[in-house]
Amino acid sequence: MSTPRPLLAELVRRATGSGIDQVERIVEGYSNEVYRVRCTDGQDVVIRILRFDDDTSPAASQAEAAAIEKARAAGVPVPEILLLDTARIDGTEFPVMVQRTVPGRPLSDVINQLAERQRHDVLVEIGGLIARINGINVEDEPDWQTAMEADLAHRYANRDKIIDGGFSPAQFDRMLDLLQGYVRDFPCNRWVLCHGDLSPKHIFVTADGSSGAGVRVSGVVDFGDWKAGAPVHDLAVLRVRGPLLDLTPLLHGYGAPTDQAYRRQLDLHTLLIALGSLEIGVDEQDQACIERSRHQIRTLLADLDDPGFRWPGSASDAVGGQLR
Repeated sequence: MSTPRPLLAELVRRATGSGIDQVERIVEGYSNEVYRVRCTDGQDVVIRILRFDDDTSPAASQAEAAAIEKARAAGVPVPEILLLDTARIDGTEFPVMVQRTVPGRPLSDVINQLAERQRHDVLVEIGGLIARINGINVEDEPDWQTAMEADLAHRYANRDKIIDGGFSPAQFDRMLDLLQGYVRDFPCNRWVLCHGDLSPKHIFVTADGSSGAGVRVSGVVDFGDWKAGAPVHDLAVLRVRGPLLDLTPLLHGYGAPTDQAYRRQLDLHTLLIALGSLEIGVDEQDQACIERSRHQIRTLLADLDDPGFRWPGSASDAVGGQLR
């Protein structure tokens, strides 16, 4: 444990008025040092200390809290923030957020246990919640062209990583050509609130489906990577983070258009996210991530280069399919 227990206890006391019974370090935290705490009065809370991000200023934590509250106001179940402050650790002040733990379990833990109807219904609900988040307009400085040029420049700077991940220079050039066409053909005229790291582990549900009862979303957590982005961004991220989720009910719940132009727009944005995922896999020498990302990219390229392809669940194809 990096943060002394007495400091954690003080944060819990300030947030809840209670003491610590049990504390567990959560290793999945990337930007944050994260602890799950059972209080002496029975409350369960999460302590998130922003220690490892490029921006560890109080403003960054305050912006995340504001994003959470905007999502709550839109009807999205999000964690209750009990304390937003700073704590001195090893002579440095770091932002601290204490949240009440959301009930249920991560979707990633239970998705394979759900019956077909339970799975369909909860994915429709998730699609609707993403639409609520993306229905919040956000002011941001860079225009679409400027923001995307910077993104593509970053992808080009990481060309060698994409090649190391299993693609030829010619394939990389083809991907950049496709993405340049995306910027030209699908300009975004408004920025919306995006979760930024939407994945099955950040979506909590009420049950594992074993009782046969309906499964509902109980919480969407970890807005640390929130951003002002295009309305397709969160759907594209979820496609990459949860490639085995069924796409059709998600899009139905979201209220997405069913035409081929929207399909191409979402595919192209998903390609952008999948390339970033491949870069991370190569950086971290994560072979599973590399193989998963490489498969996703190859599937996307095949679809994008096939003008006769029909999207599962589109108006011209009533057959459902996975998040391809």
